[in-house]
Amino acid sequence: MYKFFSRPQLRRQFSDKAKMSSKLSNTKRPPKDPPDEGYEPTSIDHDGIKVPDYVRPAAFRQFCGPDEQLGPGAGRGLEYKNGQYFGYHRFSFAELQNHALEMRDDRRLKGGVHDTIEEDEEEECDYVSMENMKKLEAECDKIIAQQAKELEEAEQRAKKKQEELCKEQEEKQRCEKKAEKTKAVKVNALLEMTDEQLREWCDKSLQAQLVEKNQGKGNSQTAKCKAEEKQKMEKCGEEEQKKEQEELQMKCEAEQKKKKDEKLKPKCEVEEKNNKEKCKEEKQKKEQEELKMKCEAEHKKKEDEAKNENEEKPPCGTDGSNKNKT
Repeated sequence: MYKFFSRPQLRRQFSDKAKMSSKLSNTKRPPKDPPDEGYEPTSIDHDGIKVPDYVRPAAFRQFCGPDEQLGPGAGRGLEYKNGQYFGYHRFSFAELQNHALEMRDDRRLKGGVHDTIEEDEEEECDYVSMENMKKLEAECDKIIAQQAKELEEAEQRAKKKQEELCKEQEEKQRCEKKAEKTKAVKVNALLEMTDEQLREWCDKSLQAQLVEKNQGKGNSQTAKCKAEEKQKMEKCGEEEQKKEQEELQMKCEAEQKKKKDEKLKPKCEVEEKNNKEKCKEEKQKKEQEELKMKCEAEHKKKEDEAKNENEEKPPCGTDGSNKNKT
């Protein structure tokens, strides 16, 4: 204890530095410091800082927003990874130290076991997982019950089908037995008949067979006739439809031609007028050219006649000159 108190006293006595005054300074509080009272944030709203759950948010200052620039190159994926340094305030050290002491005391009371918050989270997760398991079990029970019902229904259907098949087989066997009995009775009756009775029976059976054949042929012929009549009717209907379609096409084409003629009439009239005017202009040009040609021909004739007259005139003087005689 003596050493603990003696060393700081000696340092203060023999040190050349001026003593710090205990008076409060008149300087203003920095803008990033927390308020004196009521600063109890619940979370750290910044994307560049990752703080563990056991650290209190009060150890950091209040940020302007999640994208606030912490410092030169400070952030999670940037050069300076310790971006928390630019998020501390004046009392951050005291806050962190107090929290660390509290955690140490709690650990000592629990016998040196770390006070982890993950246990509570695991308990909550276990509770949530139990609820989910219960829900899943209920859903599975419903699905199993539906499957059991479907299986029972399928078994009942199979039983019904088997019973129906058995009934059909029994009926077939009864019919076969009846047919065999009837055949045996007929054979016995035939054996007991005389020759005349057998002939009469054979004649009757032959006639009945012929009647049945004729009826079958008649039915087949009537069916064929009906089919032929249907085909003929269908062909007639198709021909009539084709004729109607052709008539409609002819009518449509005639109407289209009329419409085109009506549309082209004013154009044709205008073209005819233009052609007439062009023809008149061409005629006038031709007449003017003919007149010009005639005028030029007459002018040439006159010039030629004047030249000929000048050549035919004799000279005026004896010497062949045009001077007058003295």
